[in-house]
Amino acid sequence: MGEEDGQEREGRQRAKADFRFDDARLCFAFAGTLADRGTAEPFERLARPEDLGRWCVESGCAAAAPACTGADLVRAVRLREAIQRIGRALAESRAPAPEDIAIVNATATEPTSVPELSTDAATVRWTGGSVAAVLSMVARDLIALCASEHRTRVHTCGNPTCGALFVDTSRAGARRWCSMKTCGALVKKRAYRAKAQA
Repeated sequence: MGEEDGQEREGRQRAKADFRFDDARLCFAFAGTLADRGTAEPFERLARPEDLGRWCVESGCAAAAPACTGADLVRAVRLREAIQRIGRALAESRAPAPEDIAIVNATATEPTSVPELSTDAATVRWTGGSVAAVLSMVARDLIALCASEHRTRVHTCGNPTCGALFVDTSRAGARRWCSMKTCGALVKKRAYRAKAQA
């Protein structure tokens, strides 16, 4: 989020359109489907309904991509932006807008997917994952965060071009980046280059 293309992922170069799950809660990983929020031209990773279906699988919320319509995508983006605004409000220690709370609460009323344990009890997969079920899981994750002690540890990434939200669970409470693998590494690289040029 906010990072340059070219990050390594699973033995290949990471593309700008790839979803980011590094060090992120489910709700904030979903908010991160709009990248580079601190720039004049944010990058939309949910450009088509098929992208939403792909996110459902890659997030681990569905075993197979659910059928997604244009209306599903509109609802998903509405939820995403409500989550982003609520997260920003938490990070800035102010009350979220009632209309954003209403969007999250309404989405969370939908039944979620069902967890299924593998035969060796080593993994869990989610079955019955409709788009509404996945979005409900995302909304419920934000609600769980708001009900926890971690609500006071929500921050915005220190990379000004990024704008991603994260929960600082470090003991010192001094985390600055949404992920050290992306923004943290990028900012350090920029600082190193600036120092070398000086």
